Amino acid sequence: MRRGLLTLALVVCAVAGVARAAPTCAPRGASKDVEAVVRGWFGAFARDDYAAGYALQAPGFYAYDNGKRFDGTALGELLRGAKASGTRVEWNIGKVDVHLSCDLAWAAWVNTGASGKAGGAMAPVTWLESAVLRYQDGRWRMEFLHSGRVAPPT
Repeated sequence: MRRGLLTLALVVCAVAGVARAAPTCAPRGASKDVEAVVRGWFGAFARDDYAAGYALQAPGFYAYDNGKRFDGTALGELLRGAKASGTRVEWNIGKVDVHLSCDLAWAAWVNTGASGKAGGAMAPVTWLESAVLRYQDGRWRMEFLHSGRVAPPT
């Protein structure tokens, strides 16, 4: 009998260890909400509202930009420093292509803008970008961003 209780306890522990709550799926029509987070994230940084941008990121957020990895707030802080030294960046996010699967979304878009020093000429820049977002606690948050510059025409 003692051996049977031990086996039962091991089975219960094993099942409990792999069991997890099913994710809460986003409501229908959530594509517009995903797009709003993407646009809101860029908008927050454009108006120097870093706290609002960070609030749209998931706790483990990271980004790949300019061939480097940026964890958490590092990309925003890089932008803050660049702006403080006189660099200007403009973003114009095109149509956002959103794909949903329950609590997960990925989005892709072309970002046409410009960058340069304040008071100087702005050079046109195009970025190909994508993001992964997760729906949790009733809202979408950005978990990952990838941004790559398109080579200028030669």
